[in-house]
Amino acid sequence: MSAADGVRRRARALFDRLPVARAAALGGVGLTLGAFLSVLHGVLVVTGDPTRLYYVVAGAGLAGTVLARVIRPRVAAAIGIVGVAAGMYLYVASLPGGFGFLALLAPMLDDAAALLSGLSVLRVVNADIWALAAAPAPVFLAWYLAVRGRYGAGAGVAGAGLGLVVLTGDATTATTLAGVLGVVLAVAFGDCDRRGERLRNADGVVVLLATMVVLTLFVGVVPGAAGSLVSTDGVSVGGETSTVESSLVYAGDSVAVAGAVELSPEVRYTVESESAAYWRVGTYDRYTGGGWVRSGSLRSYRGDLRSPPGRSRTLTQTYTAETSIASLPAAARPTAIRDVPVPVQVTAAGAFQPASPLQAGESYTVVSERPTADAGDLRTAGTDYPEAVEARYTQLPASTPDRVAERTGRLTANADNPYDTARVVERYLRSNYDYSLDVERPSGDVADRFLFEMDAGYCTYFATTMVTMLRTQDIPARFAVGYTSGQQVENDEWTVRGYDSHAWVEVYVPETGWIRFDPTPSAPRERTERQRLADARESGSEAVDTDASNDSELDRETPEPRPTATDDPTAGPLRDGSRPPGVDRSGETGGDDSSSPSVPLPSQEQAGVGLVVLAGLAAAGRRTGADRRLYRELWLRRLPDDSPEATVVGAFHRVVHLEERAGRERDPGETARTFLADSDRRARRVGELYERARYGHGVDEADAAEAAAHLSDLLGERSRLPAGVRRPQTGSR
Repeated sequence: MSAADGVRRRARALFDRLPVARAAALGGVGLTLGAFLSVLHGVLVVTGDPTRLYYVVAGAGLAGTVLARVIRPRVAAAIGIVGVAAGMYLYVASLPGGFGFLALLAPMLDDAAALLSGLSVLRVVNADIWALAAAPAPVFLAWYLAVRGRYGAGAGVAGAGLGLVVLTGDATTATTLAGVLGVVLAVAFGDCDRRGERLRNADGVVVLLATMVVLTLFVGVVPGAAGSLVSTDGVSVGGETSTVESSLVYAGDSVAVAGAVELSPEVRYTVESESAAYWRVGTYDRYTGGGWVRSGSLRSYRGDLRSPPGRSRTLTQTYTAETSIASLPAAARPTAIRDVPVPVQVTAAGAFQPASPLQAGESYTVVSERPTADAGDLRTAGTDYPEAVEARYTQLPASTPDRVAERTGRLTANADNPYDTARVVERYLRSNYDYSLDVERPSGDVADRFLFEMDAGYCTYFATTMVTMLRTQDIPARFAVGYTSGQQVENDEWTVRGYDSHAWVEVYVPETGWIRFDPTPSAPRERTERQRLADARESGSEAVDTDASNDSELDRETPEPRPTATDDPTAGPLRDGSRPPGVDRSGETGGDDSSSPSVPLPSQEQAGVGLVVLAGLAAAGRRTGADRRLYRELWLRRLPDDSPEATVVGAFHRVVHLEERAGRERDPGETARTFLADSDRRARRVGELYERARYGHGVDEADAAEAAAHLSDLLGERSRLPAGVRRPQTGSR
């Protein structure tokens, strides 16, 4: 035995003694835990700083590792239960009112049921505390069981944690799939470890994993998955681009910033009001980097809502539905709703939502209190924000690039109060970016990409960017959606269409309340809407007009209600009468202006799925022997071209393989001449050339070409695959 063979044997023996199966089983449990924790990490990235999660997970994992050798499983289970109870205690204690909230047991149970039926964790009040409280018990117990060799039970505990966030809809398809793969790995390799078997059948596990991946991709069996490997932003069920209205007003508890959208000219409401306003449908407080989430739960409307602080004037509006519609617009700030034909719910921010759609002809009345503070009052209001408002409406994801705050700080360097800061940002966005419905949704943080890398967008992009910029300056701001005033058809009547749906910004001012700002350029938006209405009328659409809107002398879209000193104070000039300067957006991107197309790269999820599928194909080939057969077929057709001698020797070995595949077996000491004595004359000729190359005076390029030609002929007769043999090019070497 040679020295190399000895080294290989010792290496193989060492590998066989390594606990590979145990390591793989532990890796499976870790993968499932990682999938669960990645969702919690994502929540904490959105709500603020995920650093604390690292310490919690490290502590729980270390405790599980150490105590696995000290305590019994029953004691560990008790510790896990105590951990869950402690987490619930910390979360409830963090809620407004603390443990007084326990008096509302029914709402707590409703929230728990809502979580299990699809309520995102991001909608939970103090979602960061919830995420931190949910982490330690599953990590400790799952890792404790895994270290003790109970891999299936450990994976089950980790899978239960993952299952919770799957039910809430926060786990993506890729995350869910990773967790399921981890469970399979833990169970399969854990069984090998307990039986003390080698990993001879590990390729069967890989085949199973690849099959699961393919089934998940094409069948979609993962319930509750929030994401997909294929983006569907801005795409409706019918395959058509969604409208602004569907992506905003009917978005529900979350708004995803989409790509290209369209406008709907169909009439939604007729509004009777003594003055124009933005008819607000809802607000969103939690920014995810890619969209907005409304935190807090709904409650039934039980009477008048609180009025805003400071001076206000009453505005009464009556809305009549012109079609079946599932929203209840109201001018800010609504304090009462009357004569509603359906049950009404109220969001945590004081917006109305119907329990069922209104039908055409049904109406309701809203009483709103509108702040009347002037620009001077707003400039001197200060920054004494309520603690709850500041905590909730200055949140930004930890992943928000620093350059957003740096750009905002430079733009607003001369503004010495939050009101003027907001005015500068509003005017900057209006002046430096174009309005367009045909945009491609950027990857990464939407506000950052719009601010630095885009030239145009529609209202969602403008409002998202302004809120983000203000929050980097610790100014409470939120994302609001609803309808602009629409077409004025009488002195006190407006027709509101689908394309009047809009997104804007509301900024909190102490002692005044929420003040509206609109950074979207109004003129190009209104031109686009008028053209859409004209096209619809020309095509004969009947749903785009009421009798009043069709016959009105005011047959035009009313300009958006700009603020005045006594109505809505955001209209006046800046204190110094200046206009915020434009900034070169290309100056900080670090890229060039080349418009040459770039090759799209696969996402991490797509690359991971591809690797699993490729590994599955390779394992399936090994399992069935297809890989060896394929290799042999390729080997038969590729001759070495180092020299004529190497080519002839290679052809001989391939002829021997063909003879053995036909049922003959060469004895160890049998000569080439004896073995091929009864073979085809071409095979015998290759044998003769082999003997000449090995034992005679050698061969030349003509002999090598002859051997290759004979081999090609034999392959053509004995193989189902194409018989072409790679001909050596020894003369060119």
